[in-house]
Amino acid sequence: MKRTCIYMKLAHWSAKCVALPVLTLTVAFADNTGTDPAHKYAWGENVGWANAAPTNAGQTVVVHYYEGTGGWISGYVWGENFGWIKMGSNSGGPYDNTSAENWGVNLAADGSLSGYAWGENIGWINFGHAHCDAIIDPVNGAFSGHAWGENIGWLKFSGGPSPDYGVRSMAFYTQPQGTPNWWLEHHDVTENFDAGDGVPASDKFVMNVDPNVVNNALRITSIESSAGVTHVAFSPSSASRYYTLKHRAHLTEGNWSNVVGQVIVPGEDHEQVLRDDSPQSRTFYTIQVQVTP
Repeated sequence: MKRTCIYMKLAHWSAKCVALPVLTLTVAFADNTGTDPAHKYAWGENVGWANAAPTNAGQTVVVHYYEGTGGWISGYVWGENFGWIKMGSNSGGPYDNTSAENWGVNLAADGSLSGYAWGENIGWINFGHAHCDAIIDPVNGAFSGHAWGENIGWLKFSGGPSPDYGVRSMAFYTQPQGTPNWWLEHHDVTENFDAGDGVPASDKFVMNVDPNVVNNALRITSIESSAGVTHVAFSPSSASRYYTLKHRAHLTEGNWSNVVGQVIVPGEDHEQVLRDDSPQSRTFYTIQVQVTP
């Protein structure tokens, strides 16, 4: 799902600026970053089925992730033939995997898995073995590939067609406004959470800002014209978001039009400037931000 947000507008007219919030969303959120009960089985030729969403409370495999940086995994896998596999030590991740106190499975920004899980009955499960290809798709949360255990051989996370099986994390599922569960879990908020500035968390996800910080939202910071060119500065900008400069001649009438050459521009992780090479005598501007191009 493509998420966009047109949030703060400023007018360029006789060097006067006006800010207008234009979007309000209210949605309930049920936090869940565990394994989808409908997609919970891995398979080992030597050990049979491995259940990543056992019914024991609090035991499901949980993915802790943040966009651009990766994350780590906690929880347990259960197998009738081998017992429990623990995905990480009690210290929590990311795990160093250098001692008996900091072992566990890590998740890279691209979704690839590494590190170690542990089973009391079967020993270490290696996700970083030279021939391992275990990975999570950050689009839909589906596990694929293999992990290796010296005592059990390969553990395969998806397969088919008969039977069709696989493990899928709900961390990458989205709420009704398109906000992923992993982002809400990371910030410990619901999708309709408002820190007190009138901007719901679902919008702050699109802007890629912390929803717990008041007045932390996209805004135009300045509009300057020189030699027939208007520069529109805005902040914050994120390198993982895309921005479009739009304009129209009247504040409350007419459609917003894209400024030529300033459409779906990658963010820069600092205050950013877009430009209008053909401004009219009276022009109002808005910045649109979106998660994907």
